[in-house]
Amino acid sequence: MIEALIRAQTEEERTLEFIRFAFLLIALFGFAFYSMEHWVLGHFAESWQSRIPFYVSLVGFPLTALMFWHRGRWVRYPWMLWMGVTFLTGVLGAYYHLLWNARDAEVSLWTLSGFLEAFKGSRPVLAALAHTHIGAVALVVGFTIKD
Repeated sequence: MIEALIRAQTEEERTLEFIRFAFLLIALFGFAFYSMEHWVLGHFAESWQSRIPFYVSLVGFPLTALMFWHRGRWVRYPWMLWMGVTFLTGVLGAYYHLLWNARDAEVSLWTLSGFLEAFKGSRPVLAALAHTHIGAVALVVGFTIKD
């Protein structure tokens, strides 16, 4: 990524590489801070399911850091696969947070008031969606890189 940014010849290439660089930086910081947040909050200690986002972040950080130095197929394809895992982890996490909050509040997710009640529950739905954000932003970078 850094090499491509330096080698960009035209203004359009420089702009595109800068945007890729910025998006990759967002993903890198996201993995660093979300893994730290999971550790500090003790999110990884409750059950085996709650450890999943912590481990996804721990693997995602070095893979994303490697993309700054080399973006060949042997790095990019496993990285993109992991970004897909990250995206799905966030979607499933948000779903389960909603489901558990609805169960705790004894409401139905199929009504607007029940959904809103579950969304505001004790398990933060938007926190799970943060992993979806990281995965989506990183996949934009991965899909726009040409071989």
